[in-house]
Parts: sequence; C-alpha cells; structure tokens
Amino acid sequence: MDQDLERRIEKGRALVLGEVAFFRAQFASVESHWKEDRSRVTEADLAISARLTQALAAAFPGDDLCSEETDPREGPRPLSARFAWFLDPVDGTNNFALGLPSCAISLGIVENGVPAYGLIYDFGRDRLIEGGPGHGIRDGGKPAKGLVNRSLNEHSIIGMGFPLRGPNKEGLHDLAGSFNVRSLGSGALTLVYVALGILDGSLDFRSKSWDVAAALAILAASEGRIRYLGAPHFPLATFDVHQPSRPFYAGTAEFRAVCEKIFGRAE
Repeated sequence: MDQDLERRIEKGRALVLGEVAFFRAQFASVESHWKEDRSRVTEADLAISARLTQALAAAFPGDDLCSEETDPREGPRPLSARFAWFLDPVDGTNNFALGLPSCAISLGIVENGVPAYGLIYDFGRDRLIEGGPGHGIRDGGKPAKGLVNRSLNEHSIIGMGFPLRGPNKEGLHDLAGSFNVRSLGSGALTLVYVALGILDGSLDFRSKSWDVAAALAILAASEGRIRYLGAPHFPLATFDVHQPSRPFYAGTAEFRAVCEKIFGRAE
C-alpha cells in the first residue's frame, strides 16, 4: 500500500472518530442559521470544519483542503496538490439540527483528482464506514461485501431526494412509482448505502463535491457505478463553495440501465 495514502487514511480516521462525542452532544441541541444559498448551517458544522481543516493543514501542509464551510468570500481556488481532502462536517444538517438521525461526518481523500478513500461516520447506525478502490469496504470495523449486481424486483429500494421538480421531474416520478423509495436527507449516506448494498441505487440532482467525495471512493470498492447527466464531480481543477450541482444516478448495472433509458447519460 502507498505509504503516503496510508498515513492520510490513518490520520483521517482518527480525526473523524475524534469528533464523534462532540457530534453526539450537539445533535438536536445546537444553534443554527441560514446561509446565503438558503441552506442550514449549525455551530457544529463550523466547529468540526475548523478543527479538521486545521489538523489536516498541520499534518499535511502541502495538501489541498476543501470544506463545505469554507468562507465563501475566498472565491474559487486552484487544486494542484497530489492529495486533496473534501469535508462535509455535518452531512444532513437539517436532520442533525432537528433531531433526525440520518446525518454524518463525511471526509474524502482525493488523489490526483480521483476519490481514493472515504471515511463516513454514520450517526444513525453509530459506526464508521470506510474504504476505497483496492482497499475494500469496512462497516463498523468489519469487512463488508458491498453492492453486487443483483436483479431488480418489486422489493428493490432506491434513494432519491424530494420534492420531485426540475427538468427531470417526470422521469423521477416514473422511478418513484416503480420502486420502494427512501429519502434520507443526506447525500453522503444515500450513496454510501448503495456502496454497502443496502440500497440498489440512488439519484441525486443537487449534489456537490463535498457531499459525495468519500462515498464515491467507497462505491468504487463495490460493483456499483455512477453515471452523470452532465459534468462529473471529479477531477476538479478548482474548489468553490458556489460550485454547481452535478446530477447523477448510481447503483447496480440493471438500475443504471433503467435510469439511462429515462434520463440518458453524459458521462
């Protein structure tokens, strides 16, 4: 195993696990407000982001650091280092603030523009999900098989967001009528549950790079794959908190084939 990546995995794991007690203590009891893009942010988002980015900068001063809670006044900045860290300190902030357990800490390691390893603390299941291509998947410290290319049926469950709107709303309604649907309120958890094989597929038309960097690495260690309806999340030449959403669908080969018939495929 590459020692440079291994050192980052070990450090990232320790940092994420080190925030668990704070995450639990702040759940459903932390002050929140609304950002300029109308998304919620809590004091826990800001605190976790500050601690992790400071610790990573001290440990790996040459790495690029990309957090959802980066000050928007910084504007776009180029990504040029071999390693970049993509952090969503509280993925599912609305759930976290309101007391719904579908929320997570998501930390992805991107190497040369490709998600290489992901670390996601799943609050609702109280376990760390981690892995990446060539590393396999671990769920709560135990090896996990991950998604396999099984057949879809009336019991298949997919993840998608609501409300159903925008240019693809008719196709989304079609899918929602064909499968059992779950809307978790956390993009990181929805995609990583596909990687684990809990869900057969997912669609996300509002995702940003920090939402999915960790889950994409874990997904790559399974038989699940992702298809975009436009530009992909990675590689990313610049980081900007005002980046556009990247619509995608991901899951088993059969689920992707169903989605391709409805939505097409760009990448």
